Amino acid sequence: MQNVHGKEIDLLRTTVKVPGKRLPRATTTTAPSSSPKTNGLAKERSSSQFPGVTGEEVGLGPTQNSRQSCPGSCSTRGSWVQAVAVFWAVWSAQSGSGSRGARLGSHSDPLALQSIRTVRGNSFCVDCDAPNPDWASLNLGALICIECSGIHRHLGTHLSRVRSLDLDDWPLELVMVMTAIGNALANAVWEGAVEGYPKPGPESCREEKERWIRAKYEQRLFLMPLPHSDVPLGQQLLRAVVEDDLRAVVTLLAHGTKEEVNETYGDGDGRTALHLSCAMANVVFTQLLIWYGVDVKSRDARGLTPLSYARRACSQECIDILLQHGCPSDGTVTLTPSLPRRNANNNAYSTPPTEPGAGAL
Repeated sequence: MQNVHGKEIDLLRTTVKVPGKRLPRATTTTAPSSSPKTNGLAKERSSSQFPGVTGEEVGLGPTQNSRQSCPGSCSTRGSWVQAVAVFWAVWSAQSGSGSRGARLGSHSDPLALQSIRTVRGNSFCVDCDAPNPDWASLNLGALICIECSGIHRHLGTHLSRVRSLDLDDWPLELVMVMTAIGNALANAVWEGAVEGYPKPGPESCREEKERWIRAKYEQRLFLMPLPHSDVPLGQQLLRAVVEDDLRAVVTLLAHGTKEEVNETYGDGDGRTALHLSCAMANVVFTQLLIWYGVDVKSRDARGLTPLSYARRACSQECIDILLQHGCPSDGTVTLTPSLPRRNANNNAYSTPPTEPGAGAL
């Protein structure tokens, strides 16, 4: 490219000035400001708005949280708007390609987010009943308000994995978990024995909400009782997975320790609940079990990880989840149609399936 003097210009080594935008200064200005709380930058921003439009700003992202005022002249404004259009096109293309969200489902699909909002009970915060919650606790499968989301973050991800409906990615497996559970089911489990305890409301102070949330999830004071007190929790979990009993699985995971949820089907078998959920191509159970501490690297008696079961079930979603969480590949080893049965004298359950939908506990 040539400049006005006919001299060749290397564009790769040339700084291009964007109309209406100033380069950052190397040093801070010392000019006096009109107010003790107003610096030169604030004054500069206040003078760079659209002519004839008071206080109007243009958002640069999908949520319009990052905003920048437009330069003053009409010609400059046209160039700036065109630049924003190019930026938005590039941003959209980059955010939708090569990412986990693009592989398992796009966060930009409004129908997916609407499906989460319309699940039973999701019109109100699961903890304080504030209307229209727009934050989520993934492993609880529930929606929470912004104030309760701050409290949940302090609980730690082992108790609550917080995510924004509007600001964060929503790949397919997360949407499936949220639409499968919802606030009504979550509270049926986590507040199953809440009688006599006053629940905070939307107008309650933060301290009251925090006491409630910690009692609910840390101390587990309001959990509904276990389905069967005379059967080990791990064995109940294996049975609930095979019977596709979501309520029981959520309840047992809420009660269970890491050791209990990793219990295997029996001596000489080695299959965990994760092996079974992958054999059944159950995406929701697979994701929940991993969040609650089931070992993705566990192997059955034949040395097979849950990944082999997911591949045999042709469940790409389960395969992707396992790989994302570090499940090792089994190479060329394949499953056989039948696996060892438990001794009928030691357990009344029959053999769980080795393929999706086969058999029952």
